[in-house]
Amino acid sequence: MAALLSEPQWAAAAQALVDGCIDLRSDEDRVALLAAVAQGLGDELYPAFIRLLWLIGRHGDHAAKAAVARALVHALRTGRLPGGRRSAWGADSPGAAGTAWGRARTLDPLEYLCAWHAQTDPVCALSAEQFHVAARALMDLVACSPEARLLYCEKLLADAGDPIGGALSRATREALRALALAWSQGADAFDASARFLCALQQQRPRTDALAALALR
Repeated sequence: MAALLSEPQWAAAAQALVDGCIDLRSDEDRVALLAAVAQGLGDELYPAFIRLLWLIGRHGDHAAKAAVARALVHALRTGRLPGGRRSAWGADSPGAAGTAWGRARTLDPLEYLCAWHAQTDPVCALSAEQFHVAARALMDLVACSPEARLLYCEKLLADAGDPIGGALSRATREALRALALAWSQGADAFDASARFLCALQQQRPRTDALAALALR
């Protein structure tokens, strides 16, 4: 199992990922590089892969971001955007263990951030500020390619409309839909990620009330 160094060299690792996306000759090779980095870290360290992407989105120049965005286009076209596995939303509910709802689900980087912020355990969850910073940087990276942005919005909307997969709660799916709709209609990363946070807060009281009713 991969393990992070006590003082990870984030900037150097992000630069190496950018250099690989610039130097490799084919889209297939670039997607393979993304997959190798994510798989090398494994599910427990998948947030480190997301951090590399948002570091590039936040601090990279246009050429750096465009190179990685080009790789993301091909990954989205071919359904190979590297994802990380998290427990399905019902896994921590009574009776979930050993059921289909208790299994892990694979989420793409932005969905992973959404689920991480929306999880029920506040100790482990991303704060709203942390989510906002990471999501905005990741979305700015993707938006360097209009095609990547379009394809990612299409994927997010499709996933938000799938209640059977069990990866995201209803409240999270509705908030994700609000983000994807705003982003697809031209909102910038700041506004689109804010839509997620607002929509999630609006959905949670209704979801909590329904859950309480179901447990009576």
